Amino acid sequence: MSLKILTFYLNGYQLGVDITSVKEINRNISYTPVPDAPPHIVGLLNLRGQVVTLFDLAGLLGLARTGTKQGHYCIILKTIPGNSSYAGFLFDEPGSVIDVTDEISEPPPANLNHPENNYIERVVKVNGEVIMVIDSKFVIS
Repeated sequence: MSLKILTFYLNGYQLGVDITSVKEINRNISYTPVPDAPPHIVGLLNLRGQVVTLFDLAGLLGLARTGTKQGHYCIILKTIPGNSSYAGFLFDEPGSVIDVTDEISEPPPANLNHPENNYIERVVKVNGEVIMVIDSKFVIS
């Protein structure tokens, strides 16, 4: 298996997402909070006429909530075939692109059985650190 992941930082954790699922990265975005929305919805973003639903990835992963401050970085994910809605999530700081091979990657441990761990696709070990690779299909479904 060979894959490239885009890494980013969220609440002090380094995470990653398969680069092929990323449509674009934006910074200093301004979004509109949605009153009475579920807790995992941060708000809506107007992206060149397309409405993008922004998710609270930190909340989905069981991390401390990122809050609703404006100006974060944002990853917009590609749509799933048959679904024309765009989705994205906020993060604190960009990382880099890493080539992932079987030698440094493995499935998440089986003893991680909390619902939040459904969002973790792989675990990558690089330079003594562990990077959780987010399954973008779970985020946008």
